[in-house]
Amino acid sequence: AAAYTKVDLAEDEGRAMNWQVNVTGTKNIADATKRYGAKLVAVSTDYVFDGLNVGGYRETDAVNPRNAYGRAKLAGELAVTESGAAAYIVRTSWVFGEFGNNFVYTMQRLAESHPKLTVVNDQLGRPTWTRTLAEFMLHLIAVEATYGIYHLSNDETATWFDFAKEILKDTAVEVEPVTSAEFPQKAYRPKHSVMNLEKAKATGFEIPSWREALALFLKR
Repeated sequence: AAAYTKVDLAEDEGRAMNWQVNVTGTKNIADATKRYGAKLVAVSTDYVFDGLNVGGYRETDAVNPRNAYGRAKLAGELAVTESGAAAYIVRTSWVFGEFGNNFVYTMQRLAESHPKLTVVNDQLGRPTWTRTLAEFMLHLIAVEATYGIYHLSNDETATWFDFAKEILKDTAVEVEPVTSAEFPQKAYRPKHSVMNLEKAKATGFEIPSWREALALFLKR
């Protein structure tokens, strides 16, 4: 499990590393998978879409990445497909978990020194607990699901503001909604990043809501 995930830096100083890891590195793994007859689970992203769809993106919907990170991840997907390897490509979004930097830890850290936080409220998506993602990846292999692309996040939708409010609901910190225009970022962020989960559910995998997943994560 490896990726370059610094979305804003991928636009300039991290552009070469973004491509080297997410495309060349993925191709190397896919080619080795094919050569040795192994199975590959490649993790991709909702950023392969432009975020202009009003419904949930299905695996068969047209892709149109609008930032350098999304373009590299899509090229990585294509490398996996073109390798001919036995592979699952799992697109996910808004990932949080025990290890590494993520939105939950950022909100908790900021809440320690700020009585009031402003969070974007016009980007809609689905948060994903790393445990749910890992369990789904294992599930695909266990049930010998058909190879191909799957979308996986926790169920139900949220804005970043909704997510932050739930993270900090037991604290005295005030969370205020703002627009993306008030919080400019270098890389384009999809406004509607919701992916359809029906194909994943059809494999027999039960997907908890993001609120249920977050509660279990925080309890741990």
